[in-house]
Amino acid sequence: MNNKYIYTLLAVIFMLTACDFEVSDNGDLDGYWQLKQQDTLATGGTTDMRNSGYYWAIQVNLLEIRDVQAHQLNVLFRFEHKDSKLRLYNPIADNRNISDSLIVSPATLEPYGLQDIDETFDIIELNSDKMVLENACYRYHFRKY
Repeated sequence: MNNKYIYTLLAVIFMLTACDFEVSDNGDLDGYWQLKQQDTLATGGTTDMRNSGYYWAIQVNLLEIRDVQAHQLNVLFRFEHKDSKLRLYNPIADNRNISDSLIVSPATLEPYGLQDIDETFDIIELNSDKMVLENACYRYHFRKY
């Protein structure tokens, strides 16, 4: 057998085994979600959020709330997804021009409709193209891209 062939084969095998892939068991939760609607539970009011520019990007163990219109800083969270609950915690302001920083005040998260820096949602509905979450004040309707 040709030495060049053997070295190439060994290099390919080494590259494939050397990679450390993170896999997710988040199921339908992983993906890019557009906030479409926000319902206020206390009043029954509904707000169309399709033009807000708020998107949630979820992958492996990070969740990013992204403001594509750049009115607010993007926020990164750690999260836990268990049964019909979604917990967001340890928020970090994504401010690459200066430095990312841990968010310590819930007021920073208010523009996103979040009440606390450690927030738990009930998952009302979750499938491959729709997600509905509810916290103490709001119900959020998302569509998946």
